[in-house]
Amino acid sequence: MGRYEKWRLRAVVTWAIVGAIVLFVLAIRGLAIVGQAVELLLIGIIVGFVCSPITNWLEDRRVPRGLAAVLSVLVVLAALVVLVALFMGPFLRELMVLLRNVPTYVTQLQDALATFWDTFGTSSNGNVQNLVNAAVQALSEAGTSIASDLARGLSQGLFVSLTDIAGHLVTIFLGMILACWLALDYPKIMRELAVIAGPEYDEEMVLTFAVLSRSMGGYMRGTLITSLANGAMVAAGLALLGHPYAGLLGIATFVLHFVPVIGPMLSSVSAVLLGLFVSPLCAFWTLVVTVVAQNVTDNLLSPIVMRSAVKIHPALSLVGIVIGGCVGGAVGMVLAVPLTAAIRSFFVYYFETHTGRQLVSEEGALFGSTPFNDAQGRPRPTFDALDDDTFISRSRLLDGLSRLHENKEAEKGPDAEKDTGGEAPAK
Repeated sequence: MGRYEKWRLRAVVTWAIVGAIVLFVLAIRGLAIVGQAVELLLIGIIVGFVCSPITNWLEDRRVPRGLAAVLSVLVVLAALVVLVALFMGPFLRELMVLLRNVPTYVTQLQDALATFWDTFGTSSNGNVQNLVNAAVQALSEAGTSIASDLARGLSQGLFVSLTDIAGHLVTIFLGMILACWLALDYPKIMRELAVIAGPEYDEEMVLTFAVLSRSMGGYMRGTLITSLANGAMVAAGLALLGHPYAGLLGIATFVLHFVPVIGPMLSSVSAVLLGLFVSPLCAFWTLVVTVVAQNVTDNLLSPIVMRSAVKIHPALSLVGIVIGGCVGGAVGMVLAVPLTAAIRSFFVYYFETHTGRQLVSEEGALFGSTPFNDAQGRPRPTFDALDDDTFISRSRLLDGLSRLHENKEAEKGPDAEKDTGGEAPAK
């Protein structure tokens, strides 16, 4: 290949990458225009991922699949209703108290800063004092303004936005119906998609759905459980300490835990800062409670409940969160980790398939997971990508393909068995 061809190839690849990025950004912007439809699809798909293992578990215990799908959706819906009923009241009540106390906290902060400068300030650091005081003043004015606007909006807007609330409730209801149908019929949907994909690509299609199910469904289920546990531990611990915002901080911990690495740190810092306005001792014990709760969640609970999710290195999580935040805001940050896990799994599969080299290992960093090999010691790319050798069969993703292959064998007639020596033809 000459120099011209090399540069031409590089230019084509570069513009292809640029075009893909532009198309991705345009797709995100286009999805924002049809926000309610996207909200409906997200609710249906995410709840469907959460409900599918419950449906399979009930079906294994001889519950008809249709009834199992309905029961799984009802279980998820009941859990959401219980959570809202238990925590929405304390959340709003403590939030209103916090917003009313913001001016008092601002005054305390300014007095503490003035005392600090009286003790440690000198003529040599006068410029630093003026700069810090100006920054604190600007932040204080902004915080007070935001708090007053938010308090006014909460007190007046609860009844004004009934139409918006009704619209969201309808979307949630339709999303639950979509989730029920997805949990019920996804083995049949797999068979139909296999027909569309054709026999050359049905294995890749199964892998795609398995990776998305394991990374998205497993991650969302695991994160929901760990977030609930972390929020409950923080709320209970701070309530025992007498922290005035125990319920509010517990809910904040639950919500922020969905954003890995950054979220738990933000919730802990916020709790400690609010504890400082009560007393230094309260702030210290608040730090102890949040750190202990986070370590119990990450080191004891998370390894158990995250077994059904693809492992991902914290560095990849951070990169995914930054990109997701830039592209999709808060929603992008929440979805960044499972999508990054899915991309990692696809990379492992195609790398091992095309090179024959095993990328994953127990001692690995970015690709650390359990390696799987066949009887000849060759890597199993599908299992390495999923970090599990039983997930596809357990998740019913092969049921549709099995029925499809059985129908094909029946269409071939008895001569097919003679031609293959009594065995089904290899794919």
